[in-house]
Amino acid sequence: MKKEVKIKYSTFVILFLVLNILITYVVTTEFLNKYITTFEYTWIGVVNSIIGNLSFLLIILFFIHLFARNIKTRIISLIVASFVLSGSLFWVNTFNRYYGTAFNISVFSIFKNPAAGFGLTIFFESMREMITYYRIILFIPFIVLLIVFLVNRKKINGFSSLKPINFVKSILSVSVLFLINIVLFSSSLKGTTILESAKSAYATQNMGIYNYIFLDAVGFDFAAKEDVDQNDIIAELDKFNKNKDEYINILDNKKYNKEVLKKDVSDFSGKLVNNLTDNDSITGILEDYNLVLVHLESFNYFLLENPILRDKLPNLVALLDESYVFSNFYTTVGLGNSFDAEVSVLTGLYANGINTIGWEFDKDVAVKNYNFQSIPKLFNDKNYSTISYHGNDEIFYNRNNVHPNMFGFDEYKAKETLIKDFGKTLEELQTLYNHKSGYWLSDRITLDYLNNEIDNNLLNDEKFMKFLITMLPHTPYHYDPYHEDMKDSDMYDLEFIKELDSLSVKYFNYLKYYNESFKLFFEDVNAYGDDYIEDTNNLYNRKKTAYVFYGDHGSGLQQKDVNYLYDNKLENLEIKQKLLQTLAFIYVPGEEVITKDIDGKSISFKEGLLKGNQPLLRDQVDLYRTIIDLFGLELDDKDYLFGTHGMSNEPSFALDNKSLNIITDGFITNFKNDKHLIYDINYTDLDIERIKKLIINFKRASDYSLNNNLFQNFKNRI
Repeated sequence: MKKEVKIKYSTFVILFLVLNILITYVVTTEFLNKYITTFEYTWIGVVNSIIGNLSFLLIILFFIHLFARNIKTRIISLIVASFVLSGSLFWVNTFNRYYGTAFNISVFSIFKNPAAGFGLTIFFESMREMITYYRIILFIPFIVLLIVFLVNRKKINGFSSLKPINFVKSILSVSVLFLINIVLFSSSLKGTTILESAKSAYATQNMGIYNYIFLDAVGFDFAAKEDVDQNDIIAELDKFNKNKDEYINILDNKKYNKEVLKKDVSDFSGKLVNNLTDNDSITGILEDYNLVLVHLESFNYFLLENPILRDKLPNLVALLDESYVFSNFYTTVGLGNSFDAEVSVLTGLYANGINTIGWEFDKDVAVKNYNFQSIPKLFNDKNYSTISYHGNDEIFYNRNNVHPNMFGFDEYKAKETLIKDFGKTLEELQTLYNHKSGYWLSDRITLDYLNNEIDNNLLNDEKFMKFLITMLPHTPYHYDPYHEDMKDSDMYDLEFIKELDSLSVKYFNYLKYYNESFKLFFEDVNAYGDDYIEDTNNLYNRKKTAYVFYGDHGSGLQQKDVNYLYDNKLENLEIKQKLLQTLAFIYVPGEEVITKDIDGKSISFKEGLLKGNQPLLRDQVDLYRTIIDLFGLELDDKDYLFGTHGMSNEPSFALDNKSLNIITDGFITNFKNDKHLIYDINYTDLDIERIKKLIINFKRASDYSLNNNLFQNFKNRI
């Protein structure tokens, strides 16, 4: 090889190594990637991540040298390798954007869900955001190397083989770097508590993202080894178990009772409770009522806090006036998103944050045959029929197995069943209900089906618990029946939407459909549509039936757009809080029709028999306990009950099982670092550290119990 060519090639190799190492920090630092939460940085961690990434890149370089003698071929191979590496980082960054957590190999379980045309829409949305979200910078190594090659391609010629001595040196060098990387990483774990759901973030940051993904793929265990005493696990769970007559709340160290009295509720009214005295229990005020539990897709509470957006939801606003509202309600989902919300609401347990137990469930494998107490099982004990509904494939999240066999529903009716029962094709149903909803059934269809089944149950005087999982709006907010092209929307002034990303505009356009849906639950109309005319004669008569609505998770909008809704005054932790805040409310319709004027619109609903507002923080696990109490469901004394009663004055916390943010009424913090935001001056740094430690220990115990299917075993040992 000529000296000039050797210099140029050496320069090219150095560029390959340096650029591909530097570009990883676009993905692994919170400053450049707002959709992750990092641990505190240490100089050893930074140095070790460089060592790890370098060792992986040297492996690539070694194999290229081993199999290619032509210098130009080597350079082209390095360019291709850079493109693949940049593409991988782009994929990881996109994953961070939509799932809010670091990437690890176990996440591939979520791709067992049939994507149909939906996967392609996400792909195109990601391609668009490559420019709008500046992700193109992840391809800088590829672009720079390609330009350097094109400029010098005529000057780079020659051959070179990998000599035996250099072969040995390369093997030894890479081995030493790998060994140093693993030793330094392992030493950093000593004395460090790393939750299972945080190990990918920690390893990415302290081992190097290339090396981490490679080692994760081959099965390397990044968690620190520790002996687990199941008695210690039971003790940690017991600190948070509220299935006791009295218990201590870890947030304020005060004593509370399992039974909640009317005097323990601040804002509470309606014909169901007006006759209660302050010392009367509210347990069972909905006993013998039917339940319709509704899982709302992708609803963020900021839709009600922003006046421009709230104006597009008059039906919901009117409905909330007749309901008991949890106005400070949070999602607790992990990687399983919608399914994790089902787990928390139906079983009162927290997701582990790293996989989807829906796809882990296998009734023929003992450790995966998850046995939890659940709301459907408790209603079954009272001889209610329990049926769940969804407009997607029956196998989505393995629900066709999980809903009957894990949650305990009598039946699960999804797209295939509904199409069969309607006696029409998917296309015919979409035409009939005027909603081209892609591969899915429109919620217009599932709501009509659900209402018909409720009518039949009421006609036959049958007790029931229905669980509806709504389908739309769903990221990336395609299939809007009113706005096939978001540019055709006349819902908002240009001044309001001009600064917003197109994904946000599509989400906000969907409010017209969302507003429609809140009427379809309670009024007999065939596809709401633009020609809808208010007619109180169409309102359903739902005697002794209560509706409980809850949001599954946030919308996944860009953080800058969320901040824009609050005049760009939010701190980063507050933005993440807003993305986690959703909505829950209880509506118990009576006989009397109430007509309200909502911003000049006349809206009619049946009078709500239970009204009020809970401004204190609540989450999906709290809702589980609330439903059990209000409907008078009978838990075994040894069942676990981790939630706070939704209506009480007792404080609660929300744990984001992706980023591991901890939110309370007084502060926001994160397990991974010492950053926090204090709202209540009564909380000190020491208080926050005490509470954080308790919650993290509980989270470790909960994850261990969930992953090893031990909740039933522990119940039998209590």
